[in-house]
Amino acid sequence: MAYHPMVIRMKYEKKELLTEPIQHIDIKTFNAIPLIDAFDHMAFQSRNLANACKIYDTMLADKDCNVILCLAGSLVSAGLKNVIVDMIRQNMVDAIVSTGAVVVDQDFFEGLGFKHYRGEIRVDDSKLSKDTY
Repeated sequence: MAYHPMVIRMKYEKKELLTEPIQHIDIKTFNAIPLIDAFDHMAFQSRNLANACKIYDTMLADKDCNVILCLAGSLVSAGLKNVIVDMIRQNMVDAIVSTGAVVVDQDFFEGLGFKHYRGEIRVDDSKLSKDTY
């Protein structure tokens, strides 16, 4: 298989990539409020995130507001499982709408004891599919 000359392919073995498990963030261990407040004085998506946090805070304070958490993408495998769990435990969401991949391919397998690992984007997938570990 020929690759574009600008694409660098690293020569990793599968066993080398299965050494550093994803660490799930624990948002209870630090105060994110000063960081979010600082985002409000920045540009682009930083300011949008600060605005979204203000809207969410208003929603949580409104007893007549229902919060629906929509999940899609690599959230659990990226290390956000505890954030989702904490939001549920703290009654910060009223309902969840999720893709099957988030529930089955990510969270369920972690519940069975499997882990997600930090990878390397420049690895040859065809080589990894042939490697055994």
